[in-house]
Amino acid sequence: MERAKAAFEACPPPASIAKSSKQYDAAIKHYVSALGNLPREARAAVSDVPDEFLDELDLEHNSIGYFFVFDILLSERNEATDERPPLLEKLLVFLMSFDPVQIRYVIGPFLALLERIVRGELYSPLVAVDLATTALLRIDPDGSTFTPLHHILAINAFATNAVEPALKLLGADILFYPGMTNSKDTRPLCDPDVPPSAFMPSATARSGTITSAKVLEYELLCGMAYMERRDWASARTALERVITYPCKDRGASAIMVAAHKKWLLVGLMHEGKAPSLPAHTPQGAQSAYQLLNKRYSSFASLFDTFKQAELKEEFESNQDAWAEDANTELIAEVMAAYQKWQIINLRKVYLRVSISEVRSSTVDARTGQRLPDDQAALALVRDMIQSNMVQGSVEDGPTAGESYLHFPHTDTLSERDFAIEVARSHRSVEHLSSLYRATNKRLSSNKDYLRHMSQEQKRAKMDREGDAAVELEQIEDEDLMTGVMAHV
Repeated sequence: MERAKAAFEACPPPASIAKSSKQYDAAIKHYVSALGNLPREARAAVSDVPDEFLDELDLEHNSIGYFFVFDILLSERNEATDERPPLLEKLLVFLMSFDPVQIRYVIGPFLALLERIVRGELYSPLVAVDLATTALLRIDPDGSTFTPLHHILAINAFATNAVEPALKLLGADILFYPGMTNSKDTRPLCDPDVPPSAFMPSATARSGTITSAKVLEYELLCGMAYMERRDWASARTALERVITYPCKDRGASAIMVAAHKKWLLVGLMHEGKAPSLPAHTPQGAQSAYQLLNKRYSSFASLFDTFKQAELKEEFESNQDAWAEDANTELIAEVMAAYQKWQIINLRKVYLRVSISEVRSSTVDARTGQRLPDDQAALALVRDMIQSNMVQGSVEDGPTAGESYLHFPHTDTLSERDFAIEVARSHRSVEHLSSLYRATNKRLSSNKDYLRHMSQEQKRAKMDREGDAAVELEQIEDEDLMTGVMAHV
């Protein structure tokens, strides 16, 4: 017992007191080595009275020691005991307040602990997802580095209907991956400016290594998470990261093709018209989408026209395809939005339009008919305003038909709002500039990236000269799609 306590109490003083960062770095590494190599008797002492050890440790200044108590406890006791609930409360506090710099020195086993939490072994799904998200963002506040836990966190959040607490992480822009070229940093880990990509491992024992298939499915799940929230702009952005993913052999993976189908439908919900592929979409992927997703492209091209009958025919004649792709609910919602977008587009002609005119000039794509009466049209308009689908207000008249929909006359900001927007934009530009410089530096010296860009330019030239062959690339872990689409 005394030997174990002495080992835990040997934590070096804070970095601010150390003579140099190198000295502190060496001392912390020695401390980690000592705790990681405790003899069996010392580990047993910790496991017998974990509360006693935790109470004597200062979480703020010794997060490493605090972590090792839990690491020993959970490795020694896998079965449920009466002692675990209060200890789990202390673990919860630890995960919300640990020193993110100290944890860098035990990042591998720390991620293993987080993975147990993500998999639901210690807490309920909602708490587990929230805790893991909070912990990962303590390590990387920007959420810009893809960790080995991103994929399993997204899957379990979806499977347990606990997406909401994960959105803080799912919504972050991924710019860095562990093990990238030029990601090593010669500074000591205790330097706060060392980026997460420099110390983040690329694998965990249970989840394995980060692969392109995992990255693609993660981004697809991000898009689906925003689809559930009806945040079409964010969903579209996430899906675009999938459909523009660099691919080999002039083709596209199955996940990319599936994401493109959803992207087309989400684009209709977002803008009311078929979206255009981003310019940086690989040529092979563009050809694959054109060949394999003709039904969706044809359907999308009819959405912003007055060819309601043709749209309805496309919708009804391809029910089996929508169901096979797990897009039945989404495309039904698109059909319901057809009339709403007709109403929104009235702003191109009117600043003020009567509800009776709204009713007479729009059609429900599902029935091919106008709304049954002016009261139904007024109710639809009010619902669109309440859900922020359309910006405007209703001027009540003697009857529903004599009421009016007012569209905003101008988008001019007040002086105060303009100043706030300028300040916000300035902060965003400063933040993005730092990320841009880091990314540009990495890519400009990355031979694989330069080779990829050269190949893409050659392929684009060849495609302009002749028809491109289209192949469906079978990437690893193809069965990752199984069960995912059912959550839409």
